Amino acid sequence: MKFLKYIVFLMGILIFLGTAVIIYIVLNKLNNKETYNNSWNSKINLDLNEGYNIINSNISDDKLILTINNKTHYKIIIYDLKKNSKISDIRIDCVNDVCF
Repeated sequence: MKFLKYIVFLMGILIFLGTAVIIYIVLNKLNNKETYNNSWNSKINLDLNEGYNIINSNISDDKLILTINNKTHYKIIIYDLKKNSKISDIRIDCVNDVCF
């Protein structure tokens, strides 16, 4: 019977400590200033010439990945959203619907 009381007491302590840790983690996440990034209001200039079409756009982590094309080639443009700058510009040439 003493052993059962010991186990119940130990489980109570574990439940209390687990709840305290969860509350600490949630409050820490809510008070973290890096979570709220106000730089999303900045504008990105794509500098697209006439005849370009945006085929696909994707956001992965802090990167904006754009796929654009015109009649002769495709471009993949990667922007860093935190730094508001272009990282890479990849050009893929196409002839008669064959790209290389």
